[in-house]
Amino acid sequence: MEGMQVALRKRPPGPVAAAWTAGGLAAAVLAALAGVAFSGAGQERVLSDPGAIVRWGLPPVLALHHLALAAVAGALIFAAVILPRNQGAQENPAIKATLRVAAGAAGVWVVAATAVLLLTYADIAGQPLSGDADFTGQLGLFVTDVAAGRARLAILIIAVLVSMLVVAVSSAGMLLATAVLALSSIIPATAAIGHAAGSADHIGASNALGLHVAAGTLWVGGIIALAAAISALTRPGTGHAAAQTVLRRFSVLAGLSFALVVTAGTISALYRLGSIDGLVSAYGALLLSKTAATLFLGLLGLIHRYRVIPALAVPGLLPRLLWQVLAAELLIMGAVMGLAVALARSPSPVPLEPDPEATQAQILTGYLLPPEPDATTWFTQWRPDWLWITAALLAALFYGRAYTRARHANAVWPKRRLLSWFSALILLTFITSGPPAVYGPVLLSAHAAGTMAVALPIPLLLTAARPLKLALTVLPERNDGSIGPREGILWLARITAKPGPLLAGLTLGSLTVLFYLTPALKLSLREHLAHETSLVLFLAAGILFAKALHSRNETPGSRNRRPAALAATSAAIGAAGLRFLNPAGIEREWFAGLARTWEPSAAADQHRAGLILLLACALSAILITVSGKRQQQSTSDA
Repeated sequence: MEGMQVALRKRPPGPVAAAWTAGGLAAAVLAALAGVAFSGAGQERVLSDPGAIVRWGLPPVLALHHLALAAVAGALIFAAVILPRNQGAQENPAIKATLRVAAGAAGVWVVAATAVLLLTYADIAGQPLSGDADFTGQLGLFVTDVAAGRARLAILIIAVLVSMLVVAVSSAGMLLATAVLALSSIIPATAAIGHAAGSADHIGASNALGLHVAAGTLWVGGIIALAAAISALTRPGTGHAAAQTVLRRFSVLAGLSFALVVTAGTISALYRLGSIDGLVSAYGALLLSKTAATLFLGLLGLIHRYRVIPALAVPGLLPRLLWQVLAAELLIMGAVMGLAVALARSPSPVPLEPDPEATQAQILTGYLLPPEPDATTWFTQWRPDWLWITAALLAALFYGRAYTRARHANAVWPKRRLLSWFSALILLTFITSGPPAVYGPVLLSAHAAGTMAVALPIPLLLTAARPLKLALTVLPERNDGSIGPREGILWLARITAKPGPLLAGLTLGSLTVLFYLTPALKLSLREHLAHETSLVLFLAAGILFAKALHSRNETPGSRNRRPAALAATSAAIGAAGLRFLNPAGIEREWFAGLARTWEPSAAADQHRAGLILLLACALSAILITVSGKRQQQSTSDA
């Protein structure tokens, strides 16, 4: 222990942290430029060359943009979740330092997002930057009619909103909400920008890339925020207790982020490389360099956890190793960010040009038409949705760990709840990545079956597992004003308990009608983001409905209205099903335009979808009846 520490000395001043952060930015810019030069992406184009300013200016501006976003999100999350929010009667000075970083980085983000928008348009259009009427007029069309332009405009709008909120809010909850808003800018970036948008599996590649970028942003932003706050946390006389707490909390977030970065990055790389031969290309060399640097960052994280944190426990000593590790992390993470920009700017081994011989199904859905469904295809046809797979794996990990801790604490927790939880996650994965996901875009009946499964049986299984109660049983309470897992769970429990039976029933019923009988269905078929949003909404509405079925805290007067209120769900789902039985086609242009060579016809499949919705109506009615009888039984027993 003594070999890695020095006697107490003056803490590193704020300018030292700023200097190392600036060093990380310089490393990002240099790595981006070096990577672009190595891959040849910065060479002059034969046709439609935008000029050297655009070709060589866009990579460093992108690196600055990504680092600014990471700094904003990381600082806000640190201030809300990681840092203690009180020290006796005074606010933790480390929070003030991180919020200053967030405010400054938000301003930089707005400027960088504006510059990226202009440079991206010039790069795609093959025009040098200009202020003439033709350039600005075409720029307006770019941000309204082109997917990449709309995505860049959306990112700029989010950056402006965050820059205003970051100086206007101060509570932990609002800071966390602002961080989520900042991270939401990753959605348009990965959905319409980068190599994932042109790969053979657009949905899988976009989801994997989105997870990779989101986890990397949290990780890098956390390192920047830690560098900003560490001087206040390790100042003389503090005893370093707060620094230990912060490093422990951050190590959990960093470990989870590292696992997601490596896993999702590997999946994303497989999409872009195509085969092992892609590693011998310039793109592969950049990818290997970035991977090596990322793994080294993971090693530094282990040093934080197993050497720096124990060193802080020694009173009267300040570990020099803390700043040595932080300095190395800032420089390496800057280089990693720069290499990521170079990769995005470099041609990947997988060609991104559209297939000139694409079938009608490929043009509409982005995939080849699946084989005719039979008894085997409903088990063999899979299309991984990495967002839902990741969510299911994390939910399984957290519930399993909580269950184990509860058992070790001799808390009674029925195994049937554990079985219910894992059954729900398996079914959710099957619906979102299995045959329903494959056949949903081409068969309305498969789409309706998957949606109703997400809305009814899965939420019933999830709520039956009582995850919130289990979490509150094992999670410790924080008393320092920050938002920990327990505080987040309590907030979620309060939110889900507010809607009564009437609102819960109307929510799920109205959602079903609005989704299937308005252009919302068409939008979800054409836009992956809309599809994912619809799944989230149906799952959330289904959970509210399931909780209303299980709730037992109504007053006697409201209990009489409860069955009628929940019956609104059955009525609405049934109304949608009856509309499907009408011969008039629903999205006929889509389902009849896929050029399917196998049965059923679009009209017959729509009839099947109507029957599925009517079955869902009957299921909800049965659930309401059974729940009502249980309520009466519990009342009579009381």
